[in-house]
Amino acid sequence: MRIEKTFTLGLIIILIGVSLTIFTFYLAYNAYLSYKPILPPTGDLSQAITNTSFELINLVAKIAFLGVMLWASTILLRHGVNVIKAEKPAEKKQE
Repeated sequence: MRIEKTFTLGLIIILIGVSLTIFTFYLAYNAYLSYKPILPPTGDLSQAITNTSFELINLVAKIAFLGVMLWASTILLRHGVNVIKAEKPAEKKQE
């Protein structure tokens, strides 16, 4: 009975990790398709540099958020696999 619960828990953790990974890649792909750079109006060079730097900071923040989501999903996947792998030796000892 305990082995089935452990396996189910590991499988649930893996499914959450996979779904978070898929959701992360969906968000990244959606952001890639909908990206429209803000082109500064022709004018002052300092204004163009300021607008470009704000755009880069915005992109870096989005990339960092996606990176954290992907990192969290890999941690969940790793722990789910470890839970299932830890169950296998316990199953062999009972036989």
